[in-house]
Parts: sequence; structure tokens; C-alpha cells
Amino acid sequence: MVLHSLPGRLRLRIETKLPSANIEAWFRSIPGIYSASYTPITKSLLLYYDEQFQPHLFLEMLKERKRESKKAKQDLSIKKRVSLISLCAVLFCTHWMMTKMAAPAFYMTLLNRIMGAVVLLLSLPTIKNGLRGMVKERKFNPDFLTMSSLIACLYLNQSASALVIYIMSTASELLTDMTTVKTKAHLQSLLHLEAPYAWKILEDDTVSKVSVDDVSVEDIVKVYQGERIPVDGFVLNGHAVIDESAITGEYMPKEKTVQDEVYAGSICQSGEITLCVTKTGRETALGRMIQLIENAYSSKAPIQEYANKIAEKMVGVSFALTFITYLFTRNLNRALSMLVIDFVCGIKLSTAAAFSAAIGKAAKKGVLIKNGSYVEQLANVETFVFDKTGTMTEGKPYVEHMECFHDFTAEEVLQKAALLEQTSPHPLAYAIIEEAKKRNIPLVSRLAHEKVNVVTGKGLYGIIEEREVHVGSLRYLEEEGIITEHYIHLSPTYSVYVAIDGYLAGAFSIQDRIRTGMKHTIKQLRLLGVQKVVMLTGDEQKNAEKVARQLQLDDYCAHMLPEEKVRYVENEKKRTTIAMVGDGMNDAPALTKAHIGITLGGKRTDLAVEASDIVVSKDDPYVLTELVDLSKETLCTVKQNVLATLFINGAAILLGSLGIISPVAGAAVHNLATIGVVLNSMKILAKEEKQGGTFVYDSSRYTRENPAASTNAAKPLLI
Repeated sequence: MVLHSLPGRLRLRIETKLPSANIEAWFRSIPGIYSASYTPITKSLLLYYDEQFQPHLFLEMLKERKRESKKAKQDLSIKKRVSLISLCAVLFCTHWMMTKMAAPAFYMTLLNRIMGAVVLLLSLPTIKNGLRGMVKERKFNPDFLTMSSLIACLYLNQSASALVIYIMSTASELLTDMTTVKTKAHLQSLLHLEAPYAWKILEDDTVSKVSVDDVSVEDIVKVYQGERIPVDGFVLNGHAVIDESAITGEYMPKEKTVQDEVYAGSICQSGEITLCVTKTGRETALGRMIQLIENAYSSKAPIQEYANKIAEKMVGVSFALTFITYLFTRNLNRALSMLVIDFVCGIKLSTAAAFSAAIGKAAKKGVLIKNGSYVEQLANVETFVFDKTGTMTEGKPYVEHMECFHDFTAEEVLQKAALLEQTSPHPLAYAIIEEAKKRNIPLVSRLAHEKVNVVTGKGLYGIIEEREVHVGSLRYLEEEGIITEHYIHLSPTYSVYVAIDGYLAGAFSIQDRIRTGMKHTIKQLRLLGVQKVVMLTGDEQKNAEKVARQLQLDDYCAHMLPEEKVRYVENEKKRTTIAMVGDGMNDAPALTKAHIGITLGGKRTDLAVEASDIVVSKDDPYVLTELVDLSKETLCTVKQNVLATLFINGAAILLGSLGIISPVAGAAVHNLATIGVVLNSMKILAKEEKQGGTFVYDSSRYTRENPAASTNAAKPLLI
């Protein structure tokens, strides 16, 4: 990590346990670096370099080495576990064969001692963690239970039992590691989307190749054909075809020209463009995606925490059963069966693997889940609340009709409205701007010297060419004191009004198309147990009613301000588990109040992304049904694993206490059960995807209390 950078000087933060002298010597050996000083307390490394040294290439090399080192450690860990399991398996098979061949006692004793020494040596980390838990935390932990069972086996001269315990527990951990590596593969693919350098245009108009870390907001960069875009920004000049599939999920390349936004990680397939940088590093859309996935992997769902607590409590139960069994039977073998069979491994490993697999599979689909707890909550959602514009509709509206008043011309009204709307990400603004372009009305590139105020959920106000301009709803214009009562006969389809210098100047009838697949998505959500689907919109009553009727929604609300959306969500939360789906700035407050906030589509705003719990990069609404189905499958898998672990291990404990099975057989049953539930979790990743954009659900898996809700006619709510 770069802490500070100046010409000729670089300060880095390096986490390492190596001696300072070794670190400084290694960095001084790099050509161009003549001084290196490492401070272990602050983990800070200060470098001085000459003119020939290229810091951006050096930093990129360090990043690549770190990634390679991390991957090498993961691969080495998996290979090491496989090798140890193989070694122990060979020893166990040798012991079994010598027992069957009735080998001399001397050789059997020697082999038993070798096996005992191997188990003790390989189990040192487990023994260390078990003792640490007893000394520091003053409680039994799973490692202490495993340690106790191993030592008990060796004490009773049952090294084969100890070997079986080690083999099975290591195999379970190996499967969990393999699941984690597989689910993190998507994160690694995102990391490779980060461009290491950028072509920066300097003040003297020369183009210089620099590290992407040296690019700042408002810098100007050039992107050539075939290159990966290193930053987020908007096009200043040029024309290109951009592949944004890795970021937005849209497989069709897009044409980008002046004023269009582009994202880091996208590929310039053809053409050249010059960009003005708006975001760099972890602030870009790609950077936030990486950060969200990294955070999600480290989080735990409530059911996962609950499962872990159950598992830890069962450690004490195992010791209690051991003591009770020995007290009543005075048989060490039966008592040992209580130690070698525990509930911890199966519950903890399988639960962690299930949630890790779910987050990884969702990320592969372009869905970023910020925390594992949201997987659990989504499975229990009963009410879905949707924003309309840009969420239920395509978010690409068009101007169907416009009307002018007070002798204002269409060109004048359209130009003023479009100039003001350039600052707004709202889809209705897009329609006005596109209409202006269609009519070849000239628009300046930026309103750098004009005053623009955003009235959230209502409209915009600005000074354009020394004239006051209001753009927004009829309600907003009336609040601003603009006379509109003479025009109440206007068509109810008008949704955007323009006032110039205090006079009503024009009105736009803007229509939007319902997203392809939205109607089918809502039907599938109901089959998955969703009881109620509601639409909240700031649009006019007639437009909202039309959409609600077409989609057969249960309820809808029109003329909704952001604070009214919040009130509705808060009221619904008292009665049911609610998920809010939106994409705009005015949806952000409601997204934070819902149990689950979801942003949908490539046109989502930064504020909505920050406020939401789940980010769907694609514009495909089918992903919502896949996500709900995935969450239900994950929760179902966790419950299956817990029940299977409790039942199988409970049965093994009972048989062991009665002396029906030996400790070796008990250990085998316990660890095979653990492997089985971990494999059951891995099926989430292995499950085949449906092709062709449709998803088939087994509705018999889920029940609904009110199946008639899917055919309910849309009913307006009174605000």
C-alpha cells in the first residue's frame, strides 16, 4: 500500500515478519533504488530512487507478486493437505494389512509408534489452538476436543483410531478450502480487470504512460483500441465501441461518444476516446464491486453464527457424555467413543461452505451481496417493493408529445430543459436530452458556470443563459409560485413541466416501456413464496395505474416523494419482511430502511449502490428470482446439514456408548458425515444453470398462504 509519493521518494506500508535488514537489503538490490529504510513498529518502508527508476511499474510488480504469493500459498495449502492425507492413508492401509497377515508383535509395535508420532507431529497446530483456548479464553473449543480424542486414542494404544480421526478431519477441511478457492475465483477474475497503467494527457498536450495510481479525478486520459479502460469517467471527445459485459452484465457492446459515461474494467473494442476522470482506484464501479465481494466473504449470517454457537456448546456436551459413560460402564473404549464423535466439524464447516458458495455463485451472476446475513434474510422476504422508472420499466423513456405555452417555442423550451437535465441521472432527463439531440438542438458540454440546484424527488432549478429555469412535476412548479391553474385541463399524461422566468413554458408527455421479463419475474417471485408485490413511484397516477394493471401488482402508490417512500417501507416492516428494489437517488432512503435493499440494472446511481445491501449489475429482472431461489436453497442446505450432523453423530454416540461400535468406527462415521455435509454445501456451486434466460422452479418446494394473490388486480393506495 502506498502511504505517500513524491518525485524521487516513495513510502509504502508492508506487513511482514521478516527482519528489517533483509527487507532493506532486498529493496536496495533493485536497480534505481539507492536507499531503503524499514520501521517495524509502523510497518513503513521509505524508498529513495533515481530518475531511471519507474515507480508505477515497480508498484504493479509488487501487486502481481502479492497476488501470485497468495495464490501460491492457497495451492500449497491444498497440495500439503492432499499429501498428508495420502501419507496417513498409506500408514493406515499398511497397519490394516499387517493386522490381517498377523505380523510379528515387534513390527506391529514399531508401526504403532511411528503412526502415533506422525499423528502427534501433524496435529501440533490443533493441539496448540486447543491449549490456547483453554488458557486464554478459559473455555473448551473444537480443537481442544479433537486434541483430547487424539491423545486418548494414543494413550489407549489405538494409533489407528487417531490416524482415522486425523485423516477424516483433514479431508473435511480440504473440501472447505477447495470450496473457498472456487468461490473466490470470480474475485480473482475481477482483480485481473484492473488496468495497471493509463495514457495521461499532460499540460503541454503530450501523452505519457503512467501508473493508474498516479491518475487523479479531473485528469484527462486517452484510451486506444484494444485497451482496458483504467478509470471511471465521461467522454470528452472521440467515438468508440465499448464492451462493458464484465461491469454491467450486458453482453452487447455499446457505442460511446461525447458526454457518455464509461467504467474501469471495460474494453475499448474499436475507436479512440479521451476521458475526463471522475473516479479512480477503489472508488470506481469495478473497485466497489471488488470491495463488496471481499467484505461479503468475511461476513457471517445470523444462522451461521447460531450454528457456530450450537457447535461450540456441543463440545461441553461431548466431554460430559465421556465422563458419564465412563462413570457408568468403567470402559475406556466406550468413553473414548464420546470424544471421537463431535458435532462441531460438520455444523461449522458445512455452514461456512454453504454461505461461501452462495456468495460466490451470486457474484458469478453479477450479483454483489455485501454480507452473508442478507442471503438468509432474502430467503424469508414476503413483500417486494419496486420503484417504477428504471426498475420496473426499462429506464429509457422517450418524449411522446410536448406542448408549449406563453409564446415559447419548442426549440427554446427543449434547449433550456435539456441543458438543465444534463446534470440529472434520472431516466426522464435522458428522454428530454435524447429528444433535443434528435432535433439537432445544440447543447454545451458542461454547465460549468451555471447555477443548478437539485430538489430531490421534485425537480431541478437553474440559471441558464441568465434566465431562471424550473424543470419538474406540476406540483413542484406550484410550490415555487408558478401559476398553473389556467392549464389544469392539460392532458394527465404530461409528466415533466418547464417554467422559464416564472412562466409555464412547456410540458412533456414521456412514456417508458416495461422491462422485458418483469411480468414473468413477478409471477416467479410469488411461486417462491412472496406474498405481496408493490410499486412506489413519483410518477403521475395514470402512468402508475397503467403499469400496475399490466403487471398485475397487488398495490401501487403514485406521486411519492422520497420521504413518503420511507414512511411506507417503515410501516410495512412492522407487519412483514420487506425487500426494496430501486436504482435512483430518490430510492436510497427507502433502500436503507427495508430489511433488504436491492439496486437493479446498469443505470443505478452511486448513492443507491451505497445504500443497498445487494447490487444486481445486470438489467435482467430474472436475476431477482434466481437470487431468491439461491437464498432459499442455501438456507435449506444449512438446515439439512445441521439435522444430518445431529442425527448421524447422535446415533453414532448412542451405538458407541452401548459398545456396539468401536472408537475407530465411531470416528469414521463422524468424519464421513462431516465430509458428506460439506459436499452437500458444495452442490450449490456445482448445480447446473438453466440456459436461454429462463429459469424453471419447482413450486412444490415452497408454500404460499395466499395463492390467489398472484391474480389480484392492482389497487391504489391512498397517501
